[in-house]
Amino acid sequence: MQTVLRILGAIISTYMLIIFIRIMLTWFRGLPQGRAIDVINRITDPYLNFFRKLTFLRTERVDFSPIAALLVLVIVLNIINTLQVYGKITLGIILSIILTALWSAVSFLLTFMLIMTVIRLFVHFTGGNTVSPLIHTLDIILNPLMTWLKRTFFKKRILGYGTALGFTGGALLVSVIVGKLLVNFLAALLLKLPF
Repeated sequence: MQTVLRILGAIISTYMLIIFIRIMLTWFRGLPQGRAIDVINRITDPYLNFFRKLTFLRTERVDFSPIAALLVLVIVLNIINTLQVYGKITLGIILSIILTALWSAVSFLLTFMLIMTVIRLFVHFTGGNTVSPLIHTLDIILNPLMTWLKRTFFKKRILGYGTALGFTGGALLVSVIVGKLLVNFLAALLLKLPF
């Protein structure tokens, strides 16, 4: 059984790497399409297309379906690894694995947003080029979150752009720290479930 689990884990890990390469290739449009890229597309597209059909994973600007596809594989791989180590699996272990995998995805997004906020804050306070395509993209991504935070915490009070950016960065940092502590606590509780 251990050998089968080890082989299955290796196959899933390799497939995740191929999917990651496929995702990275979409970031560089205009690359020549060779036989290797065609093979990668044929291997990964059937799996990725299943998640692309889930419309709630796609927004006007961002497609979260590849993240969801990788997240499912991470959960399956963690279950296989747990079976290898402990020889058994419980509902509590599965729920703990799912919770920590979901938090990994959310934490990644929050941290990425935090980094974008810090970059935007730096440009704002140093008087950098605010009309560059990069800064424009950062504003498009950050403004909905900043607007929601301003409406939620400051109601009708007017905030300067720098203050709103600073508050957004602070809220993201607190969310990452508190979220990690909460998820670790809940995951430990779930692991203790007897079934």
